[in-house]
Amino acid sequence: MAGLVYGRARRTATLAPCLAVMAALMTLPLLAATTGSRLALAGALLAAGMAIAPTMLTGMGLVQRLTPEGRLNEGMTLAVTALLGGIAAGSATGGWLAEHAPSTTYGYALPVTAATLALALRVATRRQRIR
Repeated sequence: MAGLVYGRARRTATLAPCLAVMAALMTLPLLAATTGSRLALAGALLAAGMAIAPTMLTGMGLVQRLTPEGRLNEGMTLAVTALLGGIAAGSATGGWLAEHAPSTTYGYALPVTAATLALALRVATRRQRIR
């Protein structure tokens, strides 16, 4: 639903604010997991999930703007491949943490870490001006 609303809205956000919101919202499941309430965890996962689509839309728009016109198909293919590789690696790591870590909350710390790392990389590699 968040992706549909964000896609229909007039988007002016850049990638860094979207990543910052995603990193902040990803902390909600981690905090809810410590309460032991499944209802709180479900609500936190729903809220955290709503940050994913706007971030992906903004990122794909950035790829589309920065990729030369004749190589757009290649650029989008590489972006989607990287996205799916990240999802696979995150799922595998989260599953391993859920089974082997001393606490189940470690699995919820992984998305927070990944979103924060993505934000740090974006800020560190930000160009002066992207058109």
